[in-house]
Amino acid sequence: MKLYDSHIHLARLPQPLNLARSLHQSGYKYCAVACEPWEWTALDEIWEKAGGEGWLEGCGKAYGIHPMIAAKIAGDLDKIMEDLRRRLEKDPNAQAGEAGLDKRYEGYEPGGVQEEIFRTQARMAMEFGRDLQIHCVGDYGRVIRILREVGFGAGAGTGIWPDAGVKLCRPVFHRFGADAGIVKAGLSLGAIFSIHADSFRKKATREALALIPTENLRFETDADESFVLDANEVPQQFAERLVQKLSETINALP
Repeated sequence: MKLYDSHIHLARLPQPLNLARSLHQSGYKYCAVACEPWEWTALDEIWEKAGGEGWLEGCGKAYGIHPMIAAKIAGDLDKIMEDLRRRLEKDPNAQAGEAGLDKRYEGYEPGGVQEEIFRTQARMAMEFGRDLQIHCVGDYGRVIRILREVGFGAGAGTGIWPDAGVKLCRPVFHRFGADAGIVKAGLSLGAIFSIHADSFRKKATREALALIPTENLRFETDADESFVLDANEVPQQFAERLVQKLSETINALP
């Protein structure tokens, strides 16, 4: 089985260079997502070193600002957004995000700083023609509305894009947990739905998964520091655990 983890926080995991090597040896490919400025820098360093060894073949990365830090960076927002723009410009294959809304953190209210930062990243994704890794805990409907407002969905499903010079960019609903209505709305935008083990917890989400075409499905572990059982865990053992977790998620699909 070929395994592709569509959302993993490599820079937040212990011994990330050794882990990259172990995952490469296991044939495990992934998108490494960096969701705050320190993580962007750490990921770049990993990419430079591991890429030189050939351990990142078939892997990708994403740069974004997670809603958990939106209120904390509001005072430096212009500088941080310019840094994000430079990184996306430098790497034409990088995705945008993890970006979105989360009711557990400050600035979640309509028109708040979370929404401002999410909207800006969605516009960048459109501008550069990149997939957008989306985090949502709370209001999927508001996320869909913002995506439509910035232009996602034009030509989705038709094979036609308004401007031949614009690349197709898709919303990627990371750790998807919504219902059939959001699946239908997302598909109208050409969305990808990234399935996590948690996606099977709610009955409405389990039923909605049956509506998603195979080509719009991805699978993920969302592995970060919370995934670590032991700081001294051997990278090879950790890699084996990732393989097992992702395989279980894929096999659980109805």
